[in-house]
Parts: sequence; structure tokens; C-alpha cells
Amino acid sequence: MEPVILEKRNMVIAKRINELIRLSQFDALANLEELWVFGYGSLVWLPNFCFSDKIVGKILGYRRRFYQGNTTHRGRPGRPGRVATLMKDQTGRSETYGCAYKLSGREQIAAALEHLNMRESTLGGYSLSVEDFHSAEFAPIPALVYTATPENDQFTGEQSIEELSDIIANASGPTGSNVEYLFRLAEWQREFLPFVEDDHLYELTRLTKTKLARMEREKNNPRRMVRNGN
Repeated sequence: MEPVILEKRNMVIAKRINELIRLSQFDALANLEELWVFGYGSLVWLPNFCFSDKIVGKILGYRRRFYQGNTTHRGRPGRPGRVATLMKDQTGRSETYGCAYKLSGREQIAAALEHLNMRESTLGGYSLSVEDFHSAEFAPIPALVYTATPENDQFTGEQSIEELSDIIANASGPTGSNVEYLFRLAEWQREFLPFVEDDHLYELTRLTKTKLARMEREKNNPRRMVRNGN
């Protein structure tokens, strides 16, 4: 398809998706011929839905941050873990890397959205938007993006790397440890995007590993801990 024609087609698709979102007609998204969904957290390695294509790339104007509490997957009530969400960058210079999944046909789109709406919106306070997904393979593609908002009662707002590493090192939930979530995301990005820097993700990973090593030393040396306490 010619680039100009493709660009016009994608603009029409994006306009249609935005209109359905504005009208809260989410079920009607399944009537589209295809739909792309952007994943930037555990979806990059564990989508748990069928798709017809998967591309690594980025969206612009957002920063990925671990400012979303979680008590259903990587934490528990009273001791929430932290998972990734996207923060709008008003300068538009930020980039967030992840995967775009292509959903084709009513059955595939409906099944994936049912899973995502249950998974991403369990706590409410998530918003849907359409953003251009950029990759090396294709012209920009309109993709559906889920982000947490301050209306979500587990949206924490900004926290320091030190605070986040403490929480993540100690949190776990029905899906597994919060550490696994963080480390697998960092490992995925290092494997597929080795030349991309992500200061927040990598510094949080480094500090969490330091916390875990200290916790292990303290567990293996209880007498030393008691002496230090005295």
C-alpha cells in the first residue's frame, strides 16, 4: 500500500476508535477489521490472548513509571505491589517502548478486549486512548493504549526510586512476586532493545537487586542483625 494511502487509512481508523471510546461503545471495537493494542508492562512477555502479529516499537509523549499500586496480581490488600503505568509528558519528547499486538477479526478482538478489560480495569480508573505506534518495520500504526489515571484508587502518584525498590522487593501476589514483574520487564527490554536507555526502569532494577542482596545477608546473619540493633 502506498505510504500516503496508508497514512490516510490509519487516520480514519484512529478517528473511528477515538469516537467509539468517546461514546463508551467499547463492544463496537470488535466490529473493526483489525485493532492494534500497545503493551508496555507484563503484556510484552505474557499477553495471554491470541493475536495475529506482534511488533516491537514505541509510543511518543509518555514516560513509563511504577506509580500504580496492585493488589490483584503482584501484591495483596494492605500490601500492594507496584506495576507500570504511563505518565503523559507535556514536552512530547519522552518515549516508551513495548509491543503492539495486531488483533484480526471479531472473535480475536472481542476475546482480547474481554481479557484486557478484566485484567487492566479490575480496579477501575483506567483510561483508553489511541496513540501512534512507531516501529522499524511499518509506518506509524494507531494503537489502543491503557493507562491508569489519578481516579484509580491505587494510583500512587510520583514516588522515589528508593521507596519503589523497597515496596517491590517485599511485595507478592497471586500472579507471583513483584520482583519477577520488574526483572522480566527489564530483561525483555535489554534483550529486544539493547541500545535503548531507560533510567527509571534500570535504576529501579539495580536498586531492587541491592535491596534483595541485603535482605538475604540479613536473613543468613540474624545474630549480626541483633547486634546492630543493640
